[in-house]
Amino acid sequence: MFLHFYKKIYIIILFILIVVFFYTLFYHITFTQFDNLDESRHGVSSIEMIANKNWIINTWMNKADMWNLKPILSFLPTCIMISLFGKSILTIRLFSIISAMLLCSISCFFIYKKYNIYGSILFISLLLTASLLIKTHSFRSGDADSIFILCQILVVLTLAYKNDTKHIAIAAFFSALAFLSKSWHALFLGVPYFITYGYLIKNKKFSFNSLLLPIISFFFPILFWMALRYPYDGFAFIKEMYRYDLVERSANRIAGHYHSGWYFFHQLINHFCLITITFIFALFYSFLHRKLKMFSYDIIIILSAIVTSITIFSLAKTRLSHYSYTHIILMCIFSAILIARDINKYTKSLTLVIATIALLYNFNTLHKFSKNRLPAYYTLLKKNAYPSTNAIYVPKEITQAERLAFMVMGNFNNDTIKQGNPEKNSLAYYRVGANNNPNITTCHLLSEEKISSDIKNEDDTIRLYTCHNNK
Repeated sequence: MFLHFYKKIYIIILFILIVVFFYTLFYHITFTQFDNLDESRHGVSSIEMIANKNWIINTWMNKADMWNLKPILSFLPTCIMISLFGKSILTIRLFSIISAMLLCSISCFFIYKKYNIYGSILFISLLLTASLLIKTHSFRSGDADSIFILCQILVVLTLAYKNDTKHIAIAAFFSALAFLSKSWHALFLGVPYFITYGYLIKNKKFSFNSLLLPIISFFFPILFWMALRYPYDGFAFIKEMYRYDLVERSANRIAGHYHSGWYFFHQLINHFCLITITFIFALFYSFLHRKLKMFSYDIIIILSAIVTSITIFSLAKTRLSHYSYTHIILMCIFSAILIARDINKYTKSLTLVIATIALLYNFNTLHKFSKNRLPAYYTLLKKNAYPSTNAIYVPKEITQAERLAFMVMGNFNNDTIKQGNPEKNSLAYYRVGANNNPNITTCHLLSEEKISSDIKNEDDTIRLYTCHNNK
């Protein structure tokens, strides 16, 4: 009876941690302004795709976008969310949040099903300390990273769960979805597949179907997307994906990203210290208990994915923080499994300690989110949204985040976001120091504030005017 009650305590702890994680994903999400670059680029493209009634071609200012070279799943989920619930800060980010919730739930279930509840608690606790994933460019951001990470983790967990043709085919399907969300980034998980096939041959389970079914599962979704896109621009988009997103990013440093080859190792220390320490401890702890037998099939698959991710993205010339997110989550899973499968009274205590640290760490994350405030012009855009206001006049150069704010908060589009002299019943968005600001001679000031700009990499003073009396 005592043991039954004891187990219930751990179930309650796991439930609390999952609820805290879900709550954190939504906390102050509508008070967090749009990020420049990926989130805003994806958001604008998704809104345009809905307006153009074409969910196949991602566009920028109503032209096929040959800069953001991501396939259809980068945009389709956001299109669906906006179509169902309308344009808002939340709907731009909603599918990323849903993907993070699925990632958490599936990983906890996998570890619980195959090992025990202590492993699930360890995993979610470590995940809560990975605040960079929650704050920047992933779980709460309207870009493709959250769904991409979900698909990649599903690939590894599926391969690790069982070594047979069925699970390889399912994993290949998830790899296809990962490719359709973030293109060539998905291919770094090739090594776990080679290991899986090695075990398949060793166990004398290899057959013709072992190759055929995974090949079909991987290539059919991708070829289906290419067939849908081909009538619009042939292979132009695919060629540019290969040239820029694969070759150029791998061989050269693009967009000013000048990190060293040790960048991802430094990141482990600077941003994921507890995860790194737990990972190292788990390796020594498991080796102490099992020696080389610690390297079971599932552990080898997960570890190979971690090592491959760090190695490939370190060798690539373009190194961005979010490239590490997949192996960070895999490190959480890996550590949780190694500790939980040889659980004792000391590791049970360690589990509770890490869970406590995670809650305290997450409290700090929530505190930082509580300080988020929307720029004043967001609220004023909403109060003066189209069609009550005919248009908004802007400088020639505006950030991608500003364009998305005009489209979401102000309900403007490419036809009603204009340059030049404001007409009657319009808004004017003025940047101090710009040479091509709209004429605000007869307009009235609504707000003035400093906002971060990616045009000059410094804070800009911007003003919003109402121009009701212009002729």
